[in-house]
Amino acid sequence: MNAFLEFAEKQTPASVKARQRAAEKRRATAAEKALAERDDLFHLWKRWRHERLETLLAGPHGDVAHELIAFLQRMTLDDGAQLVELVCAAGWGHTDADTKFEILSLINAAITALRERAKLPPFDDPLPDAAPTTFLIIRELFR
Repeated sequence: MNAFLEFAEKQTPASVKARQRAAEKRRATAAEKALAERDDLFHLWKRWRHERLETLLAGPHGDVAHELIAFLQRMTLDDGAQLVELVCAAGWGHTDADTKFEILSLINAAITALRERAKLPPFDDPLPDAAPTTFLIIRELFR
């Protein structure tokens, strides 16, 4: 250890050292609380997403939603055109906003996971003059 730091440590009064230790403990406790709060919020969000999915599957579009989920589970990166056809055939564009949101969320999660497994960036939006991606095509169908 540095001789100057050793000397400074010896010269620091015990009361100052106690205050420094207390401040370090408060910082550590605040960080732990922030992590615990983040974990709690994440679990609440996951529960909310699961409830929304269960509502979708139990609702009037449940059969078509099951078919979409089955397709998304076996989809590959080359199946974008088939996904667009499936969404068009299902008529998701004529449903309420909540249903559209859930369907877009499922599709987004599936495409992102596929891209990450293929070691690609999760999102790859095209430039304005380039051809749109599968997700952007589907999003436009929902408008």
